[in-house]
This record gives sequence, C-alpha cells and structure tokens, in this order.
Amino acid sequence: MCDGKPDCDEGGDEDPTTCASWQCEYGVRCQQSDICIDIPHQVMCAGDGGQAVCPDSSDQSYCLHRIYTGCFINTTLGLTITDCDTCFCQLRDKSDTKQSTAAVFRSIGRSFRSSHIMARVCAQRSSSEICDGVEDCMLGEDEDPEMCRNRENDPDGFLRGNYESQRKGRKVELDQFDIGNVADLESENVAEITIDIKMICAIFISTLVSVVGFCLAIIFVMFRLSSKNHRKHVHAESIPIEGQTSSGLPNTYILQPVPKKDKKEPTWTLQNTSIIKELGKGFYSKVYLAQDKQFGYVAIKTVDTKKTNKSEECIINEIDILSNIKPHPNIIRLIGSNMEEKLLVIDFCFHGNLKDYVLRYKRYFVDEINPETQEPNRDTYLCASPVLSEHIPMTDYLMTIHAKMDTLDDEEKDEKNNKSSLRTKRLLHWSYQASLGLKHLADQGIIHRDVALRNI
Repeated sequence: MCDGKPDCDEGGDEDPTTCASWQCEYGVRCQQSDICIDIPHQVMCAGDGGQAVCPDSSDQSYCLHRIYTGCFINTTLGLTITDCDTCFCQLRDKSDTKQSTAAVFRSIGRSFRSSHIMARVCAQRSSSEICDGVEDCMLGEDEDPEMCRNRENDPDGFLRGNYESQRKGRKVELDQFDIGNVADLESENVAEITIDIKMICAIFISTLVSVVGFCLAIIFVMFRLSSKNHRKHVHAESIPIEGQTSSGLPNTYILQPVPKKDKKEPTWTLQNTSIIKELGKGFYSKVYLAQDKQFGYVAIKTVDTKKTNKSEECIINEIDILSNIKPHPNIIRLIGSNMEEKLLVIDFCFHGNLKDYVLRYKRYFVDEINPETQEPNRDTYLCASPVLSEHIPMTDYLMTIHAKMDTLDDEEKDEKNNKSSLRTKRLLHWSYQASLGLKHLADQGIIHRDVALRNI
C-alpha cells in the first residue's frame, strides 16, 4: 500500500485519498507526497544508478554518496523526509526514561549495495508537540513559557520564525553539523582500523610460526634421544658377552646365543572346547555351539574343506577382518580365534537370525501405522533398547524381552503383547541398528556385500 508502485489491477493500492491518511509505521514518507518507503536503506541515496521513488526526488536529495544527510520530521502519519534547516528542535527518545537521549532513526543493511540511513528525528513549528505541556525536545525548548505565550498571541508570526525559545541550545548543532567532516573522519577511522588489523595479523602469524618452530625443534631433539637410547638397549640385549677364563686362554670372550621364547599356546582350540551341537553350515564353514567357563555359550566357526578349495583362505580373511574391527554394539563380537586350526569364536545368538525370528513371532505383530495418516502413532509404547554406552550384547537384550514368550498361552500373550510382541517401531529401530553396524564397517573401509535378514 502507498509505496509508489501500483499492485492492484486498477491501482487502488495507490489511491491518493487513501494514501493521504495512510500510516507509514515502519518506513519514512516522501517530503511532498504520500508515498511510504518501507525499507529506506534499499531505496534512499541509491547513488548514480538509483532511481527516485518519490515524485519530488526527496529520497535522493539529501545524500552524500550513499550517506543520508537530512533529517526526519515526526508527524501523526509517521516520519517524513526533510531538510534539517526546517527543524524546530531535536526530539528526545521517550523509550529511554533514565537519561536524555536524542531520537534517531536508523535503517542500515548488510549488503554493500545498501545505503547508510541514520538521521535525527525533529519537530516542526507546526507540530502538535509544541506547547502541549510535555517536554518533547532535548532541552525542553518546546515548552518555553514566553515562546508559548507568543505562539498563542501571534500564531502566524511563530510559524514564520519571529519568536524563538530563550532556552540555550535549541538548534542542537544542526547548523554546525558537517557531514563531509564526518565522512572524512569515518574514512580515516577505516584506514586506521585496516592498518591495525594488518599489524595484528602480522604479529599473530609471526608468533604462530615461532611457536610451531620451537615445538618442532623439541620433537626432533626428543626423537633423536629416544632413537639413540633404543639402539643402545637393543644392542645390549641382542649381543650379550660373557668373560671366560679357560686354560691358556685368559680374557677370551664368546657370544652366548639368545634363548628362544616359548611359543604361546592358543587359547581356543577344538581339543579342549566342549562342543554341544552343530548349528549350521555356510558357504565355506561350519558353525558349532560350544560352552565356555568364562563366556558361557559361544559359537565356533570352523573351515569346511568339502565346500570349496578356498575355504581356508576365506576363513583366514574373515579372522583378519574381525580382528581389526573396532568393537561396536551392532556388530557380532569376536571373542577369540585360532589361525592354525582355522577357527574363530563369536557371540552366540540365542534367537537365531532375524528372518527366522520374525517368522516365528509374526502372528503377534502389532501394526502401529495410522491408516489415515500413514504415520506411526505417537502414543504407542516403544520399549527401551541398548545404547552404545551400555555395551549390552543384542542377544541378551532379545532374551530379556522374549524370555517368557514361548511359555505363555494365547490369553497371556494378548495381555503381554504391549511389552513383548513385534511392533512397527521395534522393526524400525532394528533397521536403524543394522544401519549403524553397516556404517561402522563402512567407516573402516569394509563392505558387507550380503546384507539380508538371514545374516542379521
């Protein structure tokens, strides 16, 4: 409305009658027209390439390059562009009740194309704020008793400027204000700030280089000292010399051979492991259920030479990969291995793979998807799941939520289904956990290549 650009089909938004009483709440009005400039720093003082929005070109009149040098008159319809010479007094900021502060209007943008609009807000002689019983000007000259009496006796003479306030400081340096000096001072300040920034950067860079050089020198000296001590230690241990005094040959030195260290026996071996039963077969291996005193039930995976000629190579590669993987709650834990017997020991999953698990309990599945919104219900129960900080094996977690599943009858299962049956959110959470495990592998440069329910 009233921005100088017709937006409606018949131009009703720029109707002169409507705009004459239109309240310009946030922007400023043109000096001799009713156009309201909502964002002054994007329109006023636009430079050589800018076009005037106001018909009287007042938005481009009081400018020094992109700096506005005029003032704004406070009217009932908003602030209006004006020359500072027409101001009677500078108004005070009424929002600041603690101290007397001048009212200033600011409109400053962050773009380099934006203008710098910051000017004082003043009152005219014809303003209703003059002689209204409330001091609105900075020095209270609008309520000077003698001036108000002259204004009442000779209104026309007061408007022509025949009567002035007897209070000193009425003009508030409006006549002495030179925007050129301010602009030059601002340029000098910018130059000084630029020089200071360059000096600070130079000092910072030189200090940083000195600190880094000093640290590198210390690291180099420590490395040389540690290398020298290590060579002395290795030489003293690898070549022991023992003095001998044999008949006729005193002071004879002979080298003593370094004793060989006993080879450590592997912890896991089929010879001392209690095998319970065979769990299944894979592409190149067999899996057995075993019992250990320390770890309880475990799964032992061994090579199956009947399947392929590369069985040993495959299981050696698997042992090497699992040995270098960092622990993760969603990755099967490697408990131990035996490279000679080509076997590895991993956690035993009591409920088997996820495919068989879902098929076994699918009749207890609870669909939590709202048929109308196709979104999960917000008030559904979601059981707690282990987090990374708890280090709880997933098999133990499944046992806790389904330990009594097989022993309950149908009625009891219906009563307990809120805590133990399969649910949509639980399936989504398991999918999320599987994704975390795959991401953990991917972060270490490993691709699974056979992601399926039977392998989860």
